[in-house]
Amino acid sequence: MSLKEDYLNKISSYKNVVIQCHNAPDADAIGAGYALQCYLKSLGVSAHLIYGGPNELAKPNLRMLINELKIDLAKVSALPPETDLLITVDCQYGESNVQKFAAPAVAIIDHHRAKTTEGENILIRPDLASCSTLVWDLLRNKSFEIDNNYNVCNALYYGLFTDTNELSEMRHPLDRDLADLPYDAALVRKLKNSAITLDELTIVSNALKNYQVINRIGLFQASPCDQNLLGFTSSIAQQIDGLDCCVAYCVLPLSIKLSIRCCTREIMANEFVAFLCDGVGSGGGNLEKAGGAINAKECLADAPAFLTNRIKAYLTNFDLIYAGNNCNDFSSMQRYRKLMICVGFVHSTDIFPLVTNTKAAKITIRTLEGDIDITVTEDLYLMIGIQGEVYPIRHERFEQSYIRLNTKYETALEYPPTVTDQRTGEKLPLLPLAQNCLPRAEKYVRARELQKDTKVFSFWDKEKYFLGRTGDFLVTSENDFNDCYIITKDIFHQSYEEN
Repeated sequence: MSLKEDYLNKISSYKNVVIQCHNAPDADAIGAGYALQCYLKSLGVSAHLIYGGPNELAKPNLRMLINELKIDLAKVSALPPETDLLITVDCQYGESNVQKFAAPAVAIIDHHRAKTTEGENILIRPDLASCSTLVWDLLRNKSFEIDNNYNVCNALYYGLFTDTNELSEMRHPLDRDLADLPYDAALVRKLKNSAITLDELTIVSNALKNYQVINRIGLFQASPCDQNLLGFTSSIAQQIDGLDCCVAYCVLPLSIKLSIRCCTREIMANEFVAFLCDGVGSGGGNLEKAGGAINAKECLADAPAFLTNRIKAYLTNFDLIYAGNNCNDFSSMQRYRKLMICVGFVHSTDIFPLVTNTKAAKITIRTLEGDIDITVTEDLYLMIGIQGEVYPIRHERFEQSYIRLNTKYETALEYPPTVTDQRTGEKLPLLPLAQNCLPRAEKYVRARELQKDTKVFSFWDKEKYFLGRTGDFLVTSENDFNDCYIITKDIFHQSYEEN
């Protein structure tokens, strides 16, 4: 039995369950709580969805969400007397943003950094961008058919949608998998266009006046608000001439919320927010848009100073290397030999043959490290490394470098890579299509350990860089110094030896 199944079995063994959102719940808390309520009710469990605190729901899009999906959410000052389990969703029992109710047993389902001691009824995944993602991942392998439940699909999708600033700040491949759920586009459009009140418009306008500029990076402070409004603010700020990147933030009682926008290829928003949150929070997103939260108490006392110092550190933290246009002396780097290790490969046209035999198709490869968009051609193979990393290789180079073994490539990975046809939305797991191959002959590279974080622009992608951390390796083919790339230290030490 998996940990997820064990957790669900424990909470569904109670007869009278109350699911509590944080005070002034947002769409993510409501969506996650509602989906869990529907699941428990399908098993015959009595399940109430509630929130506490001094304020009623005021945001027009949330009232519309509840009405459209017929969500039974009640504001209460006490739990029903028959309650035998209280589950907090999108929050943690005992924290200041959730009214504390005495309960005989408590469980927690949350995606924020853990503030509560771990226990058997505590499930916290701070690597996920929304609590809706966590609940969806819990329920998707059960007999409860989420995809066929219109209201649950829309509630979970909209929870993710709002907590990731319209899907632009997703952190984990599971977030992106939830975003693939069927949903009512017309309903989401209505909700999206009912999100801002006149009071919130004042927050945006004041934030745009309260700023500083640090070497073409704008820092904008907003009054306390939700992630969606913060994203709206940063999107407007990024249109200001002279800014390559902007950071909009607000200070809440337990965290600093961030929304990032970038328009230069030297800064990827998802990597930038990861740097700002390193060691004190978490964040995610894509090349142009990202968001995150800083939870460390020592940062809350003077958020402007903390963020200013982090931005200044970021601006001096990286070396830049452009394939075919750099001053690196690759010939003086240490020579390494690639070990004879089996890796996987897939001919790209074997993935969606009915489409690709007649016309080149664009596909998205989803890995734990992120999404890769490529165009399928007869000339293109996909290599699968020992930790699930996927990288393209041309047919000629593949045949020169590897021997096909005609056996299946099998390995255990935290998140097995998937491939999606961008035209049809069809998604397939990549590993079942992969076969083993071995290096055809000894392969030599030049490499050096990075002494400083480094961004490398390869020939494969002129718009995105590969980020190497201190301790990773800058590697180049011994036969072509223009072909340079990053290999993480764990993979490098498992794949190469000094020659």
